[in-house]
Amino acid sequence: MRVFVAGDSTAATYPVTLAPQAGWGQALPLFWDVPVVNEAVPGASARTSVERLGMYERIMSALGPGDVLLVCFGHNDGKHEQGRFAPPYGGYQEFLRRYVHGARERGARPVLVTSVERRTCGTEGTHGRYPGAMRDLAAAEAVPLVDLQAASLRRWRELGPEATRELFLWLDPHPNYPRGSADDTHFTARGAVEVARLLLEAAGDLLPRAVRTPDPDLMDWRPVMPVWSIDARSGERRHEYASTSPEEVGRACREAEALLPLLDVSGPPGRAALLEAMADALDARVDDLVAAADAETALGPPRLTGEVARTSGQLRLFAEALREGSFLDVRLDAADGVKPDLRRMNVPLGVVGVFSASNFPFAFSVGGGDTASALAAGCPVIVKAHSLHPETSELTLAALQEGARGAGFPAEVVQLVHGREAGVALVRNPLVKAVGFTGSIPGGRFLYDIAKARPEPIPFYGELGSLNPLVVTPGAAARRTEEIAAGLVASATLGAGQFCVKPGLVLAPADGALVEEMARHFTELDPQVLLGDGIRESFTTGAGEREVIPGVRVAATGQVGGERQVTARLLTGPVSALNASELLLEECFGPMTVVLTYGDEDELLHALAATPGNLTATLHSEPEEEKLAARIMTVMRDRAGRLVFDAYPTGVAVGWAQQHGGPYPATTEPSTTSVGTAAIFRFLRPVVYQNCPAHLLPEALRDDNPWRLPRRLNGMLTLP
Repeated sequence: MRVFVAGDSTAATYPVTLAPQAGWGQALPLFWDVPVVNEAVPGASARTSVERLGMYERIMSALGPGDVLLVCFGHNDGKHEQGRFAPPYGGYQEFLRRYVHGARERGARPVLVTSVERRTCGTEGTHGRYPGAMRDLAAAEAVPLVDLQAASLRRWRELGPEATRELFLWLDPHPNYPRGSADDTHFTARGAVEVARLLLEAAGDLLPRAVRTPDPDLMDWRPVMPVWSIDARSGERRHEYASTSPEEVGRACREAEALLPLLDVSGPPGRAALLEAMADALDARVDDLVAAADAETALGPPRLTGEVARTSGQLRLFAEALREGSFLDVRLDAADGVKPDLRRMNVPLGVVGVFSASNFPFAFSVGGGDTASALAAGCPVIVKAHSLHPETSELTLAALQEGARGAGFPAEVVQLVHGREAGVALVRNPLVKAVGFTGSIPGGRFLYDIAKARPEPIPFYGELGSLNPLVVTPGAAARRTEEIAAGLVASATLGAGQFCVKPGLVLAPADGALVEEMARHFTELDPQVLLGDGIRESFTTGAGEREVIPGVRVAATGQVGGERQVTARLLTGPVSALNASELLLEECFGPMTVVLTYGDEDELLHALAATPGNLTATLHSEPEEEKLAARIMTVMRDRAGRLVFDAYPTGVAVGWAQQHGGPYPATTEPSTTSVGTAAIFRFLRPVVYQNCPAHLLPEALRDDNPWRLPRRLNGMLTLP
């Protein structure tokens, strides 16, 4: 016999990082030796347990003859949010009935349990008609019932308000609750034990008798796997950080959602001040930030110092965009007797989840462009730290939160979570309304599929992988061989080839000397340390797989280094090698590029057309090759979001006109950008106010234009 628990936060099992919070399902094993399978999830209602959380499926797939299923919902079922609501004598009973029938079909015994009462329960309780609906269903279906609501209501009234505080999550400042807690719904270990005792007493013969007196000090909290800060050069462990549990992710999401009105009412001027304060805080801590990031990534202090400056610069640029105001896209159509008065503007999308990039520990991570653009839009942000730089992430978060407090905002406008499980929970949380991601194709597709399979699908702005083809025409190869060779090698190996816009495929004429010149530069390259063990192993494997493709040869390698270093590689072959393996059309992250040579224009254009979507495509040509360049440019435009001419794609300027996006697999949303002020539009949605009374209009839509915004009035752009 096993006892399964289907329920909400009052019954759930909590991780050690949330101790002393505990649920009554977590306390049951202290009374007996019967196996308890606790599937209760914080925030669950009967409806979401079936439709969104997978609780019903998990239980039914494991439930068997002789098992007991305790079904306890009611705390969240009356809430008109997150898809949780179901009327007590409608959907609520129907979802409970599914559990009852499912258990009986599997030879198990269902037991309905009314919800435990809150501490401030008054005389009638706090669950409205839901306990009565469960009692009536139990009678109609002849299902055993444990009336925990009635038992707990009596008990809390007996104890009184002061004594019950020791059972509920009322805490002074605590390591897991730095601001303390005043929670009248959830329990400490002692409270969870008391509720479990009430449950067993009310159950009588429905459940096994207690075989021992429970000791709350023996409560078992779920362990949390650590995330380690690793020295990229030595592989030594530096600092340990706890992974964030799904329950903690849920709490962070609720805290973030509560700040949406504050960010909205602060308006563009208030959010501009917030971003500037964050930028100042980052600049003030640059030495500590760079030291931690260099240890974790081996990218070097000069590169990282510049990246911090780029990150604070992004924040200030979005502050500038907020004060300029066109991001709101205000459009006013006056009523004319035929059409109504229409006033349109952009509003914040909601809580945004951001996934940090491995290769940019600042500019595409905790304080990077996704965070800056989301905050500018008025969206609180929860960042999933990258596992390769957790210390850098924590230090960056501390700077951002210091800036937030200095600007008069709560620190929780930006929060941080660690661990893979936390990332999945973040994408699945119904309070999260959009996700920004920079990473690998497999990781991005996994999360993209989750985001799109949610009951409420959400935008997933993923930057996944890019080959960034670079074309050299015959004229350019003949006139600028040395210049192009030197620039190409520098671009392909910058940052150990770990840039998202690294030119990974070069198309060059077969009769030129470009490969030989590039080879000379490659042999001079020092061995390089990659961001982490997994990235190094993937590079070594990927390079080896490409080296054995028929027609491909190693044209040059860099200098050989130590065990934790990699050697740069230059591969070459004819464009016909593309017929032998699709690997040549996939990104290989690290210091390597492939030069494929073509014999004529048709061969070049055919090879270029075979490339997948990219962030960039680059052309080196000469003025007299205008017709060829035009043909190439037409193909390039269909393959990339940024076209580069007679330069190199590495180095992404942050400005008003930048586009950092492209067709899949470069990004999942090619019409958007993750760099530049246009990135803000990812986290906004338009709303129209039709015939809205003047006193209810947002300031941006008022006739007197108090924010001095550029607006389109009856189709005509007007400046303040």
